Amino acid sequence: MTLTKHVDRKITTTALKSTLLAHPAPTPFVQQVGRALYEADALRMFATTLMDDANAPWQKLASNTAQYLGVDLAKQISRRAITEFPQSIAIDYPWAEVGRILLSKIDKDKRPTDMFFHWARDRFDAWVAKNMLDDCQVVYSYEYTCLKTFQTAQERGIARIYDVPSPEHDFVENLLEAEFDQFPEIQTPYRQYCRAKQDKRTAYRHQELKLADLVIANSEFTKKSYVASGVSAEKIWVVPYGAPPVDEAALKASTQKVGSQTQFLWAGTFSVRKGAHYLLQAWQQLNPGKAAQLSVLGAMGLPEFLLNSVPDSISLSGTVPRSELYSIYQNSDVLVFPTLCDGFGMVVTEAFAQGLPVITTDQAGAADLVQHGVNGLIVPAGDVDALAEAMDWCITHPHELQAMRRAAMKAAARWQWSDYRALLTCSIHEGLQQAGYPLL
Repeated sequence: MTLTKHVDRKITTTALKSTLLAHPAPTPFVQQVGRALYEADALRMFATTLMDDANAPWQKLASNTAQYLGVDLAKQISRRAITEFPQSIAIDYPWAEVGRILLSKIDKDKRPTDMFFHWARDRFDAWVAKNMLDDCQVVYSYEYTCLKTFQTAQERGIARIYDVPSPEHDFVENLLEAEFDQFPEIQTPYRQYCRAKQDKRTAYRHQELKLADLVIANSEFTKKSYVASGVSAEKIWVVPYGAPPVDEAALKASTQKVGSQTQFLWAGTFSVRKGAHYLLQAWQQLNPGKAAQLSVLGAMGLPEFLLNSVPDSISLSGTVPRSELYSIYQNSDVLVFPTLCDGFGMVVTEAFAQGLPVITTDQAGAADLVQHGVNGLIVPAGDVDALAEAMDWCITHPHELQAMRRAAMKAAARWQWSDYRALLTCSIHEGLQQAGYPLL
């Protein structure tokens, strides 16, 4: 896919009217939407469940109570700081989300947390629908969070934009089911529980989709999965996520040295969907000894028994703050992202911005940005042999791998978050006009 920076910003400043943005968490991609709307003078309010607000009396009370229970809630909240637009136009509905976080820390089974999540989602959605739609002309929300909000918005004649960060639900679930059929040993009670609820949850999403006037997808890969499920292609507009600012100083430092040991990095949840089980098989086949090290940073999503025989050349750690992760990108040689299904994969653009080449698969939306052999390597999803061969090439071609760093950073520079925001506002304008809303 070819991305272009040519976007007519003259129309976007007047095309949008008062817009409500709603999402349960102020994640980086959600905040970029908020900033795009704010820059277009269109963001009336951002509604979320929990945000970092040092002036909120409840926050200190909740953090102290959680600390007494052995949970670092303050750290969790700090990741939800509003950084891309004024916090004064954000409002939260925090208590249900605080309860979910606390429960997740003690719930080993995961099913109680899942049930609480759905209860909390319904409370948030109802709160937005009841309290946040006054004086709004557009509501921008996300999959599986906005059924009541969209129903109320439709009754009031408010335009509805639906953002889908992930491929279509049945597409993902059927892909995962094939994995569990092939590897029944990685099946868990929680997985069986989720599978039993698939039809109901897919139907919920389809109700939201039918109410949407415009659908925003983060890649052609995501769009195709929805088109295959019956959604009109004309209703879906593709706006790929942008990359963080590039770090030229980091690139200069990293290209001045080639180590004797290749440093592979995994960033994100270590799960079946992300291809973690295939990476463990490929690493065993590669058997690099002291020639390479794999650092896994992220939440653990594999059954514990699969990790019992992990060699010393693999280190498993939890999640780290994004600022710390960027430093780790700079000190690594290649990011491994062998996902089986990913709407985009922001770790790819984050790595590129730090000058880090990437091994990924043809099932990642961000693969559109990867030029095989230039700034990274693309392998077929689920192909252990191909993944092992790609990692072996990195070990045996250290100078060529280092040369990829400049190309990786150039790829990040070509499509920044500012380009995403410009294309998003233009797409909203044109998409809503196509849907029959005269917003000019």
